[in-house]
Amino acid sequence: MAETVLEQILSDLRNQAVTHYPQRGEFRSLRVVGHTPKNDHFIYDAGLDFAGGSERVAIKVYRSAKAGASAKSVARQENANLQYVNQTLTARKKLEGVPRVLGDFSELGAVVTEKVAGLPVQSIIMKAALLPGFADNGSIALVAQRAGEWLKGFHKATADAPEPFDSNALIASLEKLCRNCLEEGLDEESIHLILNGAQAALARNRKSLPSSAVLSDFSPLNVVVTENGVGFCDFAHMKRRGNSFEDLATFLASVEALEKYPFCNRTITGQIQENFISAYNVSNSDAAILRVFKMKALLGIFAQGRTVKENAVRKKVMWANVMKKFIHQAAQRTMSPAAA
Repeated sequence: MAETVLEQILSDLRNQAVTHYPQRGEFRSLRVVGHTPKNDHFIYDAGLDFAGGSERVAIKVYRSAKAGASAKSVARQENANLQYVNQTLTARKKLEGVPRVLGDFSELGAVVTEKVAGLPVQSIIMKAALLPGFADNGSIALVAQRAGEWLKGFHKATADAPEPFDSNALIASLEKLCRNCLEEGLDEESIHLILNGAQAALARNRKSLPSSAVLSDFSPLNVVVTENGVGFCDFAHMKRRGNSFEDLATFLASVEALEKYPFCNRTITGQIQENFISAYNVSNSDAAILRVFKMKALLGIFAQGRTVKENAVRKKVMWANVMKKFIHQAAQRTMSPAAA
């Protein structure tokens, strides 16, 4: 099925190539240079060759059986999100690193855009963790800074009126996550520390939080370092309006969660988080609330568990033990009175 859809898309791209890239001159050929299978979709990497150069295209084809909904509806939502972002950024503020949509292929269950070429931030973090001295040359600090600046620019361009903040609802969601993690082996001491720390951080009773479009998946795996800065390509789960802190918390929690690997130490993840927060210009009062949202995101990662086969009991137990120790350390570091 994916191959049939792909052929239809390739045929359309051949016919519309000059329309999409008039500055490139005569169209010559279209090549599929690779593909990556994901849980619910395939991503095909294609190249358009013109007399005046080449362009790369990303073709995302959803698999109906695993998309959680019909492939058409999921693709339709992602296409709508991309159109909204492109139009908003064009009208309000230019932001590099956002893919341009090359036609609407929602009825085929597909999303086709320009490819934002670059290296995922997570790959750079892993390189810094594995190569002695790599983290000392300022590269990961610069990457974190650019990621923070990009996200700040995105939130500013899509900003909306501040939304009411219900601290009691946030505490309640933390309590629910803690109960879920308790079943996975999280200790009572960590839970007590998390909930008490959250209560203290939210004691100032903030009335509202900044609101904007929320990407939901702004993590080191999805943020790409390009020649001109950073880019982001996965708009499938974007919300038009929500709490801006969710994106910051997702990025910070995803970076900190990399500490579960023994070769990725606190020196590296701490440096990235500090530069990211500084570049986003998080105030001291916001930093306290952000710590709570980050802890919530970390608990979500723990509660979600590792995706392995049902009979892989040993792997599940190993994952739970590693994450239990990690969450305990993260709670002491993030939610203790000393962290305030």
